[in-house]
Amino acid sequence: MADSEASRDDRQLAPSERRLQKARAEGNVARSRDVGHALVLGAALLGFVAAGPAIGRGALELVRAGLRFSRTQALDPAGLTGWLANSAGAAMWIIVPASATLAVAAAAATMIPGGVVLTGKPATPDFSRISPASGFSRIFSRESAIDLVKLALVAVALGSIAVWFAATHFEQYAALASIPLAPALQTAHEGLSSGVGLLVGLLFAVALVDVPMQWFRHRGRLKMTHQEARQEMRESEGDPMVKSRIRARQREIAKGRMLAAVPTADVVITNPTHYAVAIRYEDGAMAAPRVVAKGADHLAARIREVAMDSGVPLFEAPPLARALYAHVDVDREIPSTLYTAVAQVLAYVYQLRHWVPGRAPQPRAPQDLPVPPGLDPQERAE
Repeated sequence: MADSEASRDDRQLAPSERRLQKARAEGNVARSRDVGHALVLGAALLGFVAAGPAIGRGALELVRAGLRFSRTQALDPAGLTGWLANSAGAAMWIIVPASATLAVAAAAATMIPGGVVLTGKPATPDFSRISPASGFSRIFSRESAIDLVKLALVAVALGSIAVWFAATHFEQYAALASIPLAPALQTAHEGLSSGVGLLVGLLFAVALVDVPMQWFRHRGRLKMTHQEARQEMRESEGDPMVKSRIRARQREIAKGRMLAAVPTADVVITNPTHYAVAIRYEDGAMAAPRVVAKGADHLAARIREVAMDSGVPLFEAPPLARALYAHVDVDREIPSTLYTAVAQVLAYVYQLRHWVPGRAPQPRAPQDLPVPPGLDPQERAE
């Protein structure tokens, strides 16, 4: 029992949605017995009030009919059997409506407050329920003590109301023996309706308190420890360490693909040391120049190294390199606001490709490339 209390004290986290759904699938939902008692007794009261006079008249008629039979019916076994069958059928028609009302109320009570649950899990044999240790832990638990106190208080309250009602109406019911049967039944019907109404009112008041209590108690039983929460996160989202390794591997693969695309670039625009962005453009195949690789610091140095080994020219333009790195993802076209600046760089690179030393002056590198305000992260930082 001490271990059970300690385990419960360790459960500080509210149950997750997945834990609640799993418990519901197993038939573990909040239920209130007091709601069942109130609904069944309330349905009985409503049926008694609504159909009581009709049931009384039907019962009287059934008794009168049962006391009237001919000598022929009494001496004829076949006739007596039919007469008894007719009487039983008439009695069933009197009882069935009230019984059906009680059955519907009892079925509705099983759905409050947990709702409809269709599962065969509760019917599965569970040997832990017949274990003496678990049985004693349930009997002498805090919840059992609370239920016992609540049941005792409700029983005392119901008994007090019943005793008070019987004491205050004793003379009235004693006087029914001196009046005809029909008026006596009418008076008894009215008096019993008011008495049972008091009991039903008390049960409904108790049910209004018990429903939220059972809801919070059910949530309390499903609370989770920190270890259970971590385990559930691993099961639903994967082990964080495994996910971290997967992400690292994905970054390595993406990095390898980027570096493999650097030799296909037309130019690498640099910061010159902190950033490097590789640009590629195919006239007629692309709507705009595309970033095939980009990196900062060590990755930028690696991109520059691969570019020099592959013969891809490097062009130093710090504002343009920072703008491209900040606003364009890998394998995406550059924004239209940077078309002019990138076009000047590509034009210079194409001129260098066709330049033959000694035959024409060396092409001049473009200066003050037009990078619109707000695109350079360094400008915003300043």
